[in-house]
Amino acid sequence: MPADDRMQHFGEIYQPLSECDAEYESERCLYCAQKAWCNWTCPLHNHIPDFIRLVSEGKIIEAAELCHQSSSLPEICGRVCPQDRLCEGACTLKNEGGSVAIGNLERYITDTALAMGWRPTIGTVARARSGWR
Repeated sequence: MPADDRMQHFGEIYQPLSECDAEYESERCLYCAQKAWCNWTCPLHNHIPDFIRLVSEGKIIEAAELCHQSSSLPEICGRVCPQDRLCEGACTLKNEGGSVAIGNLERYITDTALAMGWRPTIGTVARARSGWR
């Protein structure tokens, strides 16, 4: 979308992933586990391979709950965090076909869970803000 058009509204400029795209992206992940650089470069140390695995298994609510364990606002982080310089920039697949779309997957998880009626509990948000897990 041209910059002149974007200046006229506050709509999102990046399109969300479809269910098919989210499934495809989640299946690209190598689930690096203990050596997952995406985890280490995330300032919140989100459970990235774990929530991506849950997406590939179709467990969106569980993935949303996991996202909320380390972040009080994953709905926002999936949109505004500079993933290209953090988790996606450290993705093992970066130089082999492109990084997994981690930020878009986080956005997909939270948007889909909210659309399904899921809501984070205050306890979940409080634990994320305090750093307690």
